[in-house]
Amino acid sequence: MTKRLDRKHFVYLALGLMAAGLLIQNFATKPSLAPPVTVYASTNTFFQSSFTDLEQAQQAASQWQGKLLVVNFWATWCAPCREEMPELSELHAQYQAQGVEVLGISLDNTEKMRGFAANTPVNYPLLAADSEGMAISASLGNDKGVVPYTVIIGTDGKIVKSYFGRISKALLEETLQPLLSKTPTSPG
Repeated sequence: MTKRLDRKHFVYLALGLMAAGLLIQNFATKPSLAPPVTVYASTNTFFQSSFTDLEQAQQAASQWQGKLLVVNFWATWCAPCREEMPELSELHAQYQAQGVEVLGISLDNTEKMRGFAANTPVNYPLLAADSEGMAISASLGNDKGVVPYTVIIGTDGKIVKSYFGRISKALLEETLQPLLSKTPTSPG
């Protein structure tokens, strides 16, 4: 009887681990639309923040107010974050002249971010938020505390849409295209 109980527990454990693995993989590799933005989600904290760029200069987020923003919270240790960077670079290159700005907000310190960027260059601003990054992303609706987390902020400074998990260029374009038709083109 002891062998059956052990085997039974092993089977339950194996099934539980498989289910957990599938959930993690599904969540980490497929973006999910964040729930509708609630009253607590606001861009105020974001636009009042400043971040350190790759040259170790402080950059105030307020300099991007009035632009159509794609703000992507990421970390150097996050595989889905690294996987989406080429598509974010493509998006930035294609839409920057139309007033779209992609910002990568790292939850790492500046040195880790700089080391990463030396081996994985991107064409959009990378900014280090360090330990304050998670609180800033939470103020933008990241109630799950995950990365990657992407927020689209309209030219009016309001959150348009947000996504948990790996994002694709095509999915971002679905949100950006209608906004671009309403927004006058502004120089990059």
